[in-house]
This record gives sequence, structure tokens and C-alpha cells, in this order.
Amino acid sequence: MIFYFTSENIFSFNSGTEFSQAKRTKLFNLEGQTAFYVARNYNPNFHQVALQMELSDDQLINMYDYFQEAINVPRKKINVRFAPFISKRDYHLDSVNPNYSLIKYHGRTTAKVNIAPLTVGLVGSVEYYDSFGNIAAIDYWDWRGFKSSTQYFHPNGQPGAQRFFSPEGKPVMEIARMNISGKLFPTMYKLFDYRGRNWRFDSENELFIFFMNELIAQRPGVVINDRPSMTDVIARIGGAIKKFQYLHDVHTADSGNPVRGEIMTGLKPLFTTYSSAYDGIIVATNEQRNDLKKRYPKMNIYQAPDTYIDQEQLAKRPKNYSSRVSHKLLYFGRLSEEKHPEQAIRAFGVIKQIVSDATLEFRGYSSSPDFMAQLKKQVVDAGLKGSVAFCSYATGVHRDRILDQAELVIQTSTGEGFSMSLLEAMSHGLPVVAYDANYGPRNFVRDAFNGYLVNNGNVVGLADNVIKIFQDNSLWQKLSVGAYQTAKAFDAKNVWDNWQKSGILN
Repeated sequence: MIFYFTSENIFSFNSGTEFSQAKRTKLFNLEGQTAFYVARNYNPNFHQVALQMELSDDQLINMYDYFQEAINVPRKKINVRFAPFISKRDYHLDSVNPNYSLIKYHGRTTAKVNIAPLTVGLVGSVEYYDSFGNIAAIDYWDWRGFKSSTQYFHPNGQPGAQRFFSPEGKPVMEIARMNISGKLFPTMYKLFDYRGRNWRFDSENELFIFFMNELIAQRPGVVINDRPSMTDVIARIGGAIKKFQYLHDVHTADSGNPVRGEIMTGLKPLFTTYSSAYDGIIVATNEQRNDLKKRYPKMNIYQAPDTYIDQEQLAKRPKNYSSRVSHKLLYFGRLSEEKHPEQAIRAFGVIKQIVSDATLEFRGYSSSPDFMAQLKKQVVDAGLKGSVAFCSYATGVHRDRILDQAELVIQTSTGEGFSMSLLEAMSHGLPVVAYDANYGPRNFVRDAFNGYLVNNGNVVGLADNVIKIFQDNSLWQKLSVGAYQTAKAFDAKNVWDNWQKSGILN
């Protein structure tokens, strides 16, 4: 049986949803069950960011790749100095800085070559200028080394048509735009010579439905949708053996009333209009499953974990106390209003009064520049500027190094579907201090074994438990061992057994 896990994209900064989808894709293939990470959005760096999430090309299907006949394309590095589209005889290449180079003709800049992210000298995109210096077109180059699309622009700077190409340069697709209230919006998606004819679609979602129907017709399978924003789209796909929606988060903002609290706005269509289009809903914990069964007794609600810990990580023994940065507290996750990082700062203010050398490091991307500015102002106003650091989003080896250096992880979210970031931290031997939130933390954080839970909003309780651990090395060691043991229970074998017993794979 084939499994298609669907969502919008893989981003430069991913949320737990994308990480969970990627981990599940890896797990299923590891266990001999063919599964694909399927993405709708156009992204010329799709395979680059997928590689950072440890996904191989044979585990990926991007809709644009599919129609561009570029599902499995070996990577070819195109260095700007040897790019075939630059005639060295007629044009001069001026390397201004590591981020871009200018193409000049008799002293006039005719184009700008932007270097691909996280590369040295490789072509990412090329901006072409008209005689007035306006951008006339941009060529976007796929990370694998071919011109993927050309976006044309009108003289006023608004985007016009965008044309997409196969790796051999054949036009395969075009997005047309029309003026709506003074702005140009995509209004038609055209496929050229697909299966011997041309096709037209009114929206990207209509094209995605057609694409999914094509995939399923060729290789029938089960669809698990990971993005609630695509619930209506997946509902209209035909021919799937089964269709499920995975909920990675809480279903109501009213954490104290999960059975009767108002359903999240974005989830209401799933439980009403489109409920009959799905064979079931999947959640990460039995607790959330039971709450949803009480609310919707006629719906099929399943439980299966949304992540697992790699054997490679579990094979490493956690770093001992002496090799870590003393009294370093880590906030590991998205900085957004519903995660309440401002409460971590308040708790740290209390901690700092008792543990003078304590530091707090935030690792994650912010929901908005304004919210980040609020957090930084809070730190300054509290007199904590020298002890609190807002650091860049990290993945892979860089993330592992950060988790190996910290002494403790704190979480202030009042609602979680699972808290995979906490579980990952525990696999590095990090004790946890967190709110006793629905649903994740209380499923694997046990007081005095691997950390401590306190009631939502109890900032002083958070601080007291962090101080207690910071001041007792033997307690830290005990909790660190417990954290690692907890993470081991979520290895690939145990998580796969859970999926097999869930009823989803039947």
C-alpha cells in the first residue's frame, strides 16, 4: 500500500507539522512501507530544505516537480562564473559580494545573479532589467541546477505571467494573472501538452486536486493530510483507498474545557462540512482522542504518535553535567503568542535573582517581527539583556550541538498536540520544566523522574522548579537519566508498533 502525506511545502523555517510529516515519511519507509512527502507549493529550493530534514528525493513528490517532469533529477551545481546563460565575450560579470553578482554590457547593468541560499557561488535566481532599470523578468533556478521558471513583470512592477520549464528547458506550465481591484492575481493555471493535450485550472488548489487524482490513479494509496488549511482540498480528491486528517495541535483554545470549548476556527469545516469526506481523524495522544470521541461519537478518531527518535541519536549517550554550559536554560520552539514565551522571560527574571549566572537562550523563529520586538523590549525592561539571547532557528547537527550544551529546557505553551520539541530535547538528556498542558507534556513528563509540570500560567512554579534543579547536581543527573529513558520509549520500533495497532493501516 502507498501512503501520501500531504501539505503545502517544506519551508526554510518549519513548524512541528512539517517536522512530524517528514519523520513519519522516514519511519514508514524505514519499516518497508512506501510513503511520500507530498507538497503543493512551488519552491525551487524544495530539495535543498528537504535534505536538511533528512528526506531523500525518492521520498518526495512536489506538484510542480511532477508537471515539470523533474521528480528525480540528479543535482548539477551551476556556478555563476561558468553559467551557460552568461556570454563572457559580450558581457562582464562583476562579483559585488558573496550574495550576488552583476552582469554588465558596456557598463550598463543588464542583470543581477542572486546566489542560492546556503551555497557558495551557485546560481539561485537571475533578475533581468529593462533600459530604465526596472525588473523585466526573474529566472528562478532549481537547487538541482536547471532553470525552473521565469516570472515576467509589467513596467509598474506588478507580476505578469510565470512560465515553468522541464530540466531540458521545455515549457510545461504557465500561471496567468488578471487585474482585480488594481492588483494582479493568479486566475488561470495552464498545463502544456500533458498527456497529449492542454489543460486549464482556475486555481492552484484545483490543479492540486487534479494532480492528486493523477497520482492515485497511477498508484492507489492512502492519503493523510497534515495541514488543516488544506482540509477542503483533500476532501475533494477522488479514488483514495482512505483519507485521514492528522491534527498536530489542540482542537480548542479553551484548554480547560476540551470537550465543550469552541473548536478552532480553522478546524470547524473538518468537523462539519467535510467530516463525511474523511475516513477518520488522527491525533498524537489517547487523551485527545478520548476528548474528541466524546464530542463526535460518530466520527472515527485514531491515535498514533507524530514523531519518533532516531536510533542514531539514541545510540549516543547524553552529555554529562560537567560538559554542559552551567545553568543554561533553553526555550526550544516557535516564538508566537499562543506559546507564551513572554512567560518564560518572566520566570527567568525570578530565576536570575537566585541563580546569578543563569542564562536563557531562545531557539526558534518568531511569528512576526512585532512580536519579536515585544519580547526583546520585555528583556531590556526587566534588566535581563546580558543574560537572554534570541538565536537563530537551528536544525540538524547545529541543533544537536545546542541541545547537548544546555542544562534544562523550559516550555510555556498552554496547549500542545504532542510537544515533539520536548521529546527531542529529552533524547539529549535534558530535563523538562513545562506547563501541564493538553495534551503533550503530561503524556511523557513525570514529576521528579524526568522533569516537572506546573499549572498553566504558574510562572513562579516554573521558576521554583528550574531553581531547584539548577541548585542540585545530583537531582539534575537523575532527571537527565529519566529524560533519556523516556525518549527511548519513542524509538522507531515502539512508534511503528503503535501505528500498526492504531487501526489506520488496516
